[in-house]
Amino acid sequence: MIEIQDDLLRDIKAVRQIPIVPSMLEVICQTTEMGFAAIARVTEDRWVACSVRDEVEFGLKEGGELEVKTTICNEIRDSREPVVIDHVDKDPHYKFHHTPQIYGLQSYISYPIILRDGSFFGTLCAIDAQPAKVNNPKVINTFKMFAELLSFHLQSQDLLERSYHTTAELQKQNEVLTIVNNDMDNFIYTASHDLKSPINNIEGLINALSHTLEKENLNRDELNKIIHMMKISVKRFALTIQDLTTIVKADSEQAEEITETVNLFETVENVKQDLISHITSCNAKINISCEDGLALDFSKKSFHSIIYNLLSNAIKYRSPERLPEVEVKLHKVDGKVNLSVTDNGLGIPADKQEKLFTMFERFHDHVEGSGVGLYIVKRMVDKAQGQISVSSTESQGTTFTIIFN
Repeated sequence: MIEIQDDLLRDIKAVRQIPIVPSMLEVICQTTEMGFAAIARVTEDRWVACSVRDEVEFGLKEGGELEVKTTICNEIRDSREPVVIDHVDKDPHYKFHHTPQIYGLQSYISYPIILRDGSFFGTLCAIDAQPAKVNNPKVINTFKMFAELLSFHLQSQDLLERSYHTTAELQKQNEVLTIVNNDMDNFIYTASHDLKSPINNIEGLINALSHTLEKENLNRDELNKIIHMMKISVKRFALTIQDLTTIVKADSEQAEEITETVNLFETVENVKQDLISHITSCNAKINISCEDGLALDFSKKSFHSIIYNLLSNAIKYRSPERLPEVEVKLHKVDGKVNLSVTDNGLGIPADKQEKLFTMFERFHDHVEGSGVGLYIVKRMVDKAQGQISVSSTESQGTTFTIIFN
């Protein structure tokens, strides 16, 4: 059996899936009184038997191959015309032809199979070592009809396969669009909700400012207080817009990123350099462990962002009672790659953990933060079809676990 390329193997399977093929080859042998009939896939450099009826032990089976240059089918591929020979020794054109001499043939008929798109598929052929009466309208029209039937079935299968793949792709795209639309709805709702507060504050302060300016005797202290509060509200508004821009940018960048093998040690070391001033100021200790030979294929940029946000939070929300210590671990659980980041910090109240990955959600006000870091991390994990979870105990620490698919 030859080593068959994927496209040729697909063509052989396509012929096998046509239910009338065995009966068709049987009828050909009976009608022509020839002992061998076959459907061949013929390309520029290959002749492969897709289906065979061998009553004379010619020795060629389905999937078997002949050297294409030794066949008359090679010439039919160029001419796209049938070749019909009753008796080779009496045929002035073919009695010295190399094909009958190589295979010991005396009778031969081969009809081209042309697909509806005009492409050449191969031939429907029959051969025998004895002369046969095949050069007549009955036999030729039978071959023509069978070749057209094969063309119809092959083209129909191709259309069905394309339709199936197109439908499957459309269904997949619809599922993605549904997720994106739901995600966008949630994003817009949350964003509009969080923009209302600073806008309402600014509107209220403008009204208060207008009211103050209408007074005959301006109160400078009151005026300065309102202006100061307006500046704070405008700053909050600007930071909110900036955070929303960061989220949108992260989404768009992730869509364009290439998946490749990431190195945990290299990534953590790069993040440590980004956070060097924070790590040094609190004497934080960061430990890294990774199973030997474990590889993770992920976007390098997204993986860096995930590690950065988790390490930044671990240091930011450290406990004042002890030096911060963080363990970053990459290992396999139940056949899937898990990333865990464990700290010994403040911990998160049990009743707050459910909202931890919500946009602009914060549980500690003693440090600066916008509440978008973990939200971005979760979006990155979700888009990669992974899972993220948190386990935390107040005053003891927190563990974030990401399961990569």
